[in-house]
Amino acid sequence: MQRYGLIGKHIQHSKSPAIHQFMANKLGIKIKYELFDIESQEIPTLLKLMRKRAIHGLNVTIPYKKLVINYVDRLTPKAKKVGAVNTLYIDGDELVGDNTDYDGFYGMLQRNKIQVYQKSVYILGSGGAAKAAYSVLKDLGAFVKVVNRSTVNIDPSMVPAITYSMIHPEHVDIYIQATPIGGRNYLNQSVLDERLVQNKTVIDLIYDPPITPIMSYAKEAYGGLDILILQALRAEEIWFDLKIEVTPQLIQEIKDVIMHE
Repeated sequence: MQRYGLIGKHIQHSKSPAIHQFMANKLGIKIKYELFDIESQEIPTLLKLMRKRAIHGLNVTIPYKKLVINYVDRLTPKAKKVGAVNTLYIDGDELVGDNTDYDGFYGMLQRNKIQVYQKSVYILGSGGAAKAAYSVLKDLGAFVKVVNRSTVNIDPSMVPAITYSMIHPEHVDIYIQATPIGGRNYLNQSVLDERLVQNKTVIDLIYDPPITPIMSYAKEAYGGLDILILQALRAEEIWFDLKIEVTPQLIQEIKDVIMHE
């Protein structure tokens, strides 16, 4: 039985085990998918297990998507461009960092027919998931601004950047909500006031709860569940070295598994 898992903090409510166990069963592959809720200093020990093939693949979530870059032998071009890693695997003797958040966000836009070309898109937050969304949006020809509490420590590749007080809603077509606000640890909270969000499109990268306050303020809103599922399927294609046919029926099957977990 192959061993896989998720590295992060406060991840006990993660849906990743349900997704990966369901898909492995469907594909006829025996795996055990674990949650590694660890401190940063424990990461090197865990990655040594990967190098010894005691663990076959790992996903990475908040707050370690940038930190794990320090421990890999090689980044894929996509992970290098994004500047964050959410998927780890072994290739020969090398520990490789990849980014399937890019695929998840891109796939969600395609699946929901969301047009971003030459739209004014504001990304709220600047973490690993925000970086993946930024890369996709730039590749698709959107006009992107990153919004953060401070612009001092923003990655120089994510420009232009502004603070929340500098938002003028009349200049915004779409908000990408890429902070933890509104998620399980910040329920009933919104990173923006309703007046800034009315009549806008919101894509919230949070998937639990399915409707966050900022989504309820919007004219049109999309949660992060499609992104979660699509990035997980891409990670499995890498780990298992196979192609998965991603159909609407498969997406719905996985959503049903998550909902009834």
